[in-house]
Amino acid sequence: MGDQATTSLTYVSTSAYHAGERTKSQEVAKDEFGFSGRADADERTSLLEGSGKKSGGGGSLARELTLMNAIGLVVGSIIGSGIFISPNQVMKETGSVGVAFFVWIGCGALACGGALCFCELGTCIPNAGATYAYILRAFGGLPAFLYVWTAAFVIRPASRAIISLAFAQYLTRPFYDEVGNFTGNSTNSSLNASYYGFADDDDVITNPETDLTPVWLEKLVAALCVLILCGVNVYSVKLMAKVQDTSMIIKLLAIVLLIITGLIYLGQGNTENMENFFTGTDVTAARLGKAFYGGLWAYDGWDSLFFAAEEVDNVAKVFPLAVKLGMSIVIFAYILANIAYMSLLSAAVIATSDVIAVDAVRPVLKDAGALYIMPLLVAVSTFGATNGATFLAGRQTFSAAREGSFPTCLAAVHNKWRTPIAALIFQTLMSIIFLIPGDITVLVEVFSFASWVFYGSCFVGLIVLRFKEPHLHRPYKVFIAIPVFMSLASIYLIVAPFFDEPYNSLYVTCAILAGIPAYFLFVYERTSPQFLHTFSDMITRGTLVVLRASLPDDSGTQ
Repeated sequence: MGDQATTSLTYVSTSAYHAGERTKSQEVAKDEFGFSGRADADERTSLLEGSGKKSGGGGSLARELTLMNAIGLVVGSIIGSGIFISPNQVMKETGSVGVAFFVWIGCGALACGGALCFCELGTCIPNAGATYAYILRAFGGLPAFLYVWTAAFVIRPASRAIISLAFAQYLTRPFYDEVGNFTGNSTNSSLNASYYGFADDDDVITNPETDLTPVWLEKLVAALCVLILCGVNVYSVKLMAKVQDTSMIIKLLAIVLLIITGLIYLGQGNTENMENFFTGTDVTAARLGKAFYGGLWAYDGWDSLFFAAEEVDNVAKVFPLAVKLGMSIVIFAYILANIAYMSLLSAAVIATSDVIAVDAVRPVLKDAGALYIMPLLVAVSTFGATNGATFLAGRQTFSAAREGSFPTCLAAVHNKWRTPIAALIFQTLMSIIFLIPGDITVLVEVFSFASWVFYGSCFVGLIVLRFKEPHLHRPYKVFIAIPVFMSLASIYLIVAPFFDEPYNSLYVTCAILAGIPAYFLFVYERTSPQFLHTFSDMITRGTLVVLRASLPDDSGTQ
């Protein structure tokens, strides 16, 4: 996955705040997008019923983002930790270099198709809520709430757990040898040189499947990473931004180093790993779907631009161009990165290595690069990606709580640091829960299944709106075959994994469906019992006291 929040962080936060500045007069309000409802409606149902109003005057967002800003947002949001962890899953599920390579190209095409669909939705519904706003417009309050619910309880926690585990793996691997013994240094760790075919005959060949650091240590380090970054985000937005800026530079250095290493290795005539392109292919429809999950995780973040819909100047022109140019850059970079992986490593090593960037550079850079430089670069990159995911998760939960979708206590803002402390703590606890039972592969499957349920809803929603609101102004109109294809692809990505490992998909399905009773118990005013609101108010008062916080309407802050 890319740093989905890396460059769009302030847009989500600012947009969420202004969306909550609603009048409390006893009038009927209807905004420019057609969402209507009582302006004095309870905070629990106003947005879900469609009464959110665009702030005017001083509360409106400045449209200052240019085409270059938008392209940077697309590229920066996608390229992140995914390219350093996803090749493992793609190769494992396909079995051959050839099929894996075409899966990566297919994932790029799907991400580009999804972004083009969002171009139409984002230009005719220019709302910073993006996915939420599109589902709300097409299908109503309950489906939109289910997205918010799933994002808070599955998508965001799983995302942070995945990235923090990748951080832990790259940080700890140099200190363990190929049989899991702590060395205290990096001289004996990672794969033995003979595995790449350039070592002496008397060297011992290492089985990559045994090249593992202790699982408990990886999860402990990942949990510490999540906790530390929660503290950073609670303490200072400026400090969080500095971490993001630093990690962005390091991330690009890591990818450039990987690509250059691969080109050097190929230039030396080492093409044996690229021969017999389809040898070893072992794929079924279900396993192919799981392979796409891995690749699409690396491309995730293609929708981040649309969270800045209210701040982009001339969205009808900028959105399509930014998507086409930005996605072309990402796809090109990912193709080069995978050529590097596939030239430097055999298919067997790619399928079993959980620190693939470290293993890939060793044939050229030897121990100095593989055991010191690349692990540090990727660790810093994934640390920054976790930081961005922390920011986004906290702001989304905070916004949902302020709008009445979640308990009001989660909208608490720290009195001194002016950050959504309750939402950040909640999301941190959720991420740690996801760290306990899962590994990266399982978490990617959980994340991808949940994400594509709602991506697919948006694609279907686009088609529905073409018939439901044919006269809706559409500054950009995507060729209808694209959303149709994307809808069918989403169905495949949702259904196919059921036939291989149904339990993960069933778990996510149950988690999504659990939002239905939650909606009618806690959100929908007509069926929500009063005693629950009383209990929620009591919890909120206690939370404000313990965390030294206040609610945003009272404090005048975000």
